[in-house]
Amino acid sequence: MHGSTQTLITGGTGFIGRFVVRKLLSRGATVRLLCRNEFKARRLFGDRVEILVGDLLEPVCCQQAARGVQTVIHLGGLYRFGRRHRLSMEAANHRGTENMLRAAWDQRVERFVHVSSCSVLESRNGLVTERDFPERVAAGQHYRRSKWLGERVALDWSRRGLDVVIANPVAPLGAEDEEPTPTGRMVLDFLRGRFPFATHTSLNVINVSELAEGILVVAERGRRGERYLLGHHHLTLFELLQLLAGCTAQDAPRICLPWGIIAVAGAIGETAGNDRLCWETALHARRRARYSCRKAAEELGWQPQRPARATVREAVDWFRLRLDSDAATASVASRVKPDVAAA
Repeated sequence: MHGSTQTLITGGTGFIGRFVVRKLLSRGATVRLLCRNEFKARRLFGDRVEILVGDLLEPVCCQQAARGVQTVIHLGGLYRFGRRHRLSMEAANHRGTENMLRAAWDQRVERFVHVSSCSVLESRNGLVTERDFPERVAAGQHYRRSKWLGERVALDWSRRGLDVVIANPVAPLGAEDEEPTPTGRMVLDFLRGRFPFATHTSLNVINVSELAEGILVVAERGRRGERYLLGHHHLTLFELLQLLAGCTAQDAPRICLPWGIIAVAGAIGETAGNDRLCWETALHARRRARYSCRKAAEELGWQPQRPARATVREAVDWFRLRLDSDAATASVASRVKPDVAAA
């Protein structure tokens, strides 16, 4: 993916995708984006990329986007929790992936990189490896099931002969998490003083720029039909909050809630349609898994180096700027005379 190589990126304006695009551009690659928001793409990349406005749910758009490219890096999809997002997530993460894979096959794409999620994997002994792809995903885990379905169809196309390789990233953290992702929302909630309690939930976080580099390494060196876990720092939520406290003047919560209370709250939130505290987030709070990234290190020579504190600091600094900007905008708006505002 150097020089005149043409690479298609879906999800290129997202949190991870923008870092992948920038790294490709810095290497002289020719990049095409399939995205829904041309203004956002221009804001991020100017005229350095080719932009095709379209949707993964439109097969014709996928066919047009894949025409003439050598590599597809498929990051497009939805990252949400909660029952009310179930249908939209299955559409984007499953059917959209199917459309893009079929387009890659029809257009004779040389390599397809499917960016999945570590959450689809599970192990009973606590150490999760690439072999731990389950036969099914329990009901109520809507995001996880949608990504599981997408990964399963990617493996189906690999068996048909398409050169597919899979990246399973852990939770990315860093600057420019505009949405934000669920992990970024934790940082934002902490800065806003909305984190009175903690849990002993297991997390694995990675700097978003190093994750983008890992995805490109998978694209260049990964073996067809294989998956590679891309992660770095094993933390509990309590430890993450301690790191956040160390980067700010705020105190970390001292009380860790037992999972039983979280489960009750998640069940209530699920009934109420709450996507921040629902059954799936309650199940995540119960997880104690540790992810082994040994395969990526041994086969691909990829090993992230950024310390956890530096990554957390990067996220804190960016979200603080966002909060300061929002506060300044609100302050200006409050001083505008009503008749001027109405005009």
